[in-house]
Amino acid sequence: MIRLRDFVDYHLPWPEPFTPDYQAVNLGKWRCVPTPEAGHIMGYWRPRNYVPSGWMFMEKQKNNWLKWMSLTPMELESHQPHIAAAKGTVVVAGLGMGFYLYNILRKPEVKRVIVLEQDKNVVNLFQRAIKREQWQHLPKFELVMGDACNYKPEFEVDFLYADIWPFLGYEDALPITQSIQENVKAKEVGFWGQEFDFSSWIMKHKRKIQEATLKDYREFCTDVDLPLIEQRNRKYPQLSAAAVIFQTSINKVVDKRDQLLLIAEGIEILNKINIISSVLDDLPLPYSWTKEE
Repeated sequence: MIRLRDFVDYHLPWPEPFTPDYQAVNLGKWRCVPTPEAGHIMGYWRPRNYVPSGWMFMEKQKNNWLKWMSLTPMELESHQPHIAAAKGTVVVAGLGMGFYLYNILRKPEVKRVIVLEQDKNVVNLFQRAIKREQWQHLPKFELVMGDACNYKPEFEVDFLYADIWPFLGYEDALPITQSIQENVKAKEVGFWGQEFDFSSWIMKHKRKIQEATLKDYREFCTDVDLPLIEQRNRKYPQLSAAAVIFQTSINKVVDKRDQLLLIAEGIEILNKINIISSVLDDLPLPYSWTKEE
């Protein structure tokens, strides 16, 4: 049996994000509801042994309530480098639950945030679900309703972050970001799940994602014509590989044995770049590592 290690101290290159609190809301076909605590949940950059209770937005479709967005470890962790990169005047494509907005508003170096959102239902639910006493920096926030691809600012933008697609690895994520950036012309850009696009580019060039280098990543940024984040972080290409491998491991088509092998491979990459600094030995990895349903 493959035996993996449980995490005690797991340092990423970016600060841990803050999670705002919400309140239960029923708004027609939309809801904000609490989620239970859980164990053995896959994050984005790392497996997690325990996850506290949280919140999610749900939408009613054909008499079924479906999760639209939730603050799972994967969601929280995948935003970390983009939170760290935000500064000056920031344009954000997609409001979501406001988690990303909450974190960048807290940063003193962020002076102004323009959020682009076209769904009024999402805005209404957000406005009713947040606890405003926790959002002391809302005066820096501006909301623009409409298609993010049509937004043309009349001022200089320091950072653009795009997150308006339904899942990681979405094939149009890169062209959508390129389309937005063509109008916004931000000095620096990030988009949700960009690690998947970088990994796809690596494989297209017949290279191994496990061996990706900073030179490869900079070449990718040049090739896609985007001033992407993390071009000075030598660990980022390997972190990208680990993230893609971890997310692949929880794909429903992957059997249990391959799931364990993939997780072991991801952890080996993190060990190689000294991300895991303190562990407990010889705890077996159960078959229940999975993302929240």
